[in-house]
Amino acid sequence: MDDQARQPDERSSRAGKRLHDVNQVPHTMRQEAQARWGVNVEFNSARENGRYTGPVFTGDEYVAQRVGEKSVVFHRREQVDFSTSENMQKRHDSNRLNDAHLSIRYEDDKGKAYFHDPQRAVIEEMFSRIKKTAEEKFGEGKTLTTFAKQLDEIKDVMVEKYREAKNRQFEQRTGQAPQRGTEPQERQAKPLER
Repeated sequence: MDDQARQPDERSSRAGKRLHDVNQVPHTMRQEAQARWGVNVEFNSARENGRYTGPVFTGDEYVAQRVGEKSVVFHRREQVDFSTSENMQKRHDSNRLNDAHLSIRYEDDKGKAYFHDPQRAVIEEMFSRIKKTAEEKFGEGKTLTTFAKQLDEIKDVMVEKYREAKNRQFEQRTGQAPQRGTEPQERQAKPLER
């Protein structure tokens, strides 16, 4: 994934003031960020209405997130809602979010954290661009509707294959199957509409 896609969305006119001074982040936390991601990384604090995506590690009061090759953003844990999924909340409560890829999105000064899968995001982006190009070429109508439906079916198959491959990798690494929602869903082969 290119750096531009991982950068905070501060081009938006809604991105506001910084939520804290980066100098408030403990020195040991900044040192850990440099040890993980390089001594030349630039430190910033999150902004109101900002959007950030990348791997994280957690400290007592802050979450460090690599949002670019040389850019790290610090979030105050108290300002980020980690209850967006049961798994996220469990990992947050037991301090096991290190190296997870998260998307943290702020509305004003309150953030929400979501798991982010870079490979799946690439699949979603690719199909979104194909649909947009199809809209420009075909315009509205039955041809576009049929094509969009076919694209969605193909995307669903690709995402399912990707999910199954990730589950196999997990099983090989750990010797155990993931705990929920991992049984391959029986799919009926449906012919694509023409």
